[in-house]
Amino acid sequence: MYYPLTPGDKIGLVSPSRNVTEQEIAKGVEYLRSLGLIPVMGKNAFKSFRYMGGTAAERAEDIMGFFLDPEIKAIFATSGGDGSQYILPLLDFELIKKNPKPLFGFSDTTALQNALVEKCGLICPSGLTLNYDFRNGSLNKTLDASVKNMIFGDEFCYCAGKPVIVGEAKGKLVGGCLSLFRNLCGTPYFPSLKGAILLVEDVEEPTYKIDLMLQQISQCKDFDKLSGVIFGRCLDCLIRREGDGSVDEVISYFSEKLSIPVIKDFPYGHDFERVMLPLGAEVKLLSSANGCQVCSI
Repeated sequence: MYYPLTPGDKIGLVSPSRNVTEQEIAKGVEYLRSLGLIPVMGKNAFKSFRYMGGTAAERAEDIMGFFLDPEIKAIFATSGGDGSQYILPLLDFELIKKNPKPLFGFSDTTALQNALVEKCGLICPSGLTLNYDFRNGSLNKTLDASVKNMIFGDEFCYCAGKPVIVGEAKGKLVGGCLSLFRNLCGTPYFPSLKGAILLVEDVEEPTYKIDLMLQQISQCKDFDKLSGVIFGRCLDCLIRREGDGSVDEVISYFSEKLSIPVIKDFPYGHDFERVMLPLGAEVKLLSSANGCQVCSI
């Protein structure tokens, strides 16, 4: 499916979003070591600038350094949060394209990962952070199994979700955290929607904002050429006032004009029990009254 890792591989750890401490990610680093991987910390990974993990230049330096280091086989973001979008103009996408490797992350990493998908054709697994996901000391069992599948390049087929519009589709997976994906609209880093399967989730966004963000994406180039849509779980997304609608109502309204497969309640989102999915990879989507599936190809 992409460039699978093997025990003994070195991996680079970067902080493209919010600032973290060594203690915050210790359990996550220990987990990666338990898989036989050798974490190498970026020299700026524990820096802090405002609410972010160092200046944009410092964070870009770590990312570019690991892409250009042939001993590093993959890159992992330490945290989500805010700020990865600052880095995008500072990356040399042509050099990255010549030195491809997966970049793992989640949440705020959505902006960085989709830019790498669009500009470099990379596959970027989405669904793991080294601080948030280890708050209880260990990884959720569902996510643990999914992370191992993704790291070692195994095929997957997740039978989950509920049908909104039935059908089957294949396409390149794009998206992730809705608010970060929406932020890329109108920039050179917004991925092509032509033939793509759109993945969407978010956290702590009022439902009316989810509605409006979806409308903005629906007005982007080639939205009418999407192959399918996967709605993950929107966590703690409250109804501001009567008339705004629930998340389910927003999804229903958004889907009314679509004629492509759509599923909702897929286990991808900010709750601890989720699966990893490979942004930039071709996947197969099945939406059926008898069950829904998202599978590798």
